Amino acid sequence: MPQTSEKRVTIWNRTFICCLLANVFLYLGQNIVNPLVTTYAAYTGAGASIIGMISGLYFGVSFAMRPVSGPMVTMMDKKKLMIFAFALGVVVNLGYAASRSVGLFIASRVLHGVQFSLVGSLGLTVASDSLPKEKMGSGIGIFGLSGIVGTAFGPSLGLALRDLGEQTLGEGGGFFLTFLAAAFISAVSVIPCILIAPQPKPDRSASAAGPWYHNILSLDAVRPSVVTALISMSSILANSFMVPYAAEYGLSGIGLYFTVNAIASLVSRPFTGKLLDKKGPAFVFYPCAVLMAAGLLIIGLVHTLPAILFAAVLTGVGWGTVSPLLQSMAIQVVPPSRRGVASNTSFLGFDLGLFVGPTLAGLIVAQTGSHGAMFTASAIPVFLGILVFAFTWKHYKTRVKALQTTEAPCDAQQDNQ
Repeated sequence: MPQTSEKRVTIWNRTFICCLLANVFLYLGQNIVNPLVTTYAAYTGAGASIIGMISGLYFGVSFAMRPVSGPMVTMMDKKKLMIFAFALGVVVNLGYAASRSVGLFIASRVLHGVQFSLVGSLGLTVASDSLPKEKMGSGIGIFGLSGIVGTAFGPSLGLALRDLGEQTLGEGGGFFLTFLAAAFISAVSVIPCILIAPQPKPDRSASAAGPWYHNILSLDAVRPSVVTALISMSSILANSFMVPYAAEYGLSGIGLYFTVNAIASLVSRPFTGKLLDKKGPAFVFYPCAVLMAAGLLIIGLVHTLPAILFAAVLTGVGWGTVSPLLQSMAIQVVPPSRRGVASNTSFLGFDLGLFVGPTLAGLIVAQTGSHGAMFTASAIPVFLGILVFAFTWKHYKTRVKALQTTEAPCDAQQDNQ
């Protein structure tokens, strides 16, 4: 009987693993810092509305930088750009550590936004380029776990470092120690960037077809990115406001929210990733988006730790699934040469939502005096995202089908990465 050998299709290659590790350390450093941004801003004397603005500022800067960072990701050497962008995190966190006033802290936050405009779409582009097409959905889902690992350990570690610093270094010492630790972790994130496989020279065909600004935005990827913008408005609020929320309602041990949330995402991601590859985005999106909205409503209406931890499970499964799903949809509606542009478009949605969400949330808290009311209202953008997804679903299916009939195989290149 003749033997047939079939090559096993896998996502695990040098480039993908290095991108995954780099993102683990990147998001660990970010999640050590982010939950303390609002409390540090208050420590420096900022008011409630200013605190919300500062929390979302670096997402707003990132959004404003996309017209520059998008073409850079498409047209420059991606490995060198990754090394630079991830190393920029060291400078950012040292700036936080040196801050003793709102002004310097805001300046560091702006620089952090510049870094964020590069690292997200850049890492996603390099990782997706290394994935086989038939594993794109689950591969991006696994890649997204890097952010969840940071969410699992970063906030609790940041709060522990703050407490340790306050005890040993005095008032303000906790923030200094936390920011210093984040700078060290950012330095570690540069090592995997150095170790990724050499990247192919930039595909000039994308820029040859027209002006440089054609590499900022993909119209086909705008639709899933609008959904991303709406839902991410709500996804960021726990990171930004959970600590003052706990203080308002006298809840101790709130760091468990982040850990439970991340574990729920980690446990569910492989399962939902397989469902995504087999059943398609719509089958997975609708129930997970509803779970996320339900979790936000529970946080807003029920102010006990057990309820908050239950909500952490719902939002962990919900946003932990919806986020990479929308990213994979943005990438799947463009040819391979335009993945950098599609990735940039996807992160434009993230940036816009992550900036607008905390800014509006800060205004709601300032007007109502209640973090619970703010979390209750945050379910509204999620339901709007569900409606937009439903209206744009037909375009996604049509576009993917058209690309499947015209794209040339590129597996040989992917196998070498």
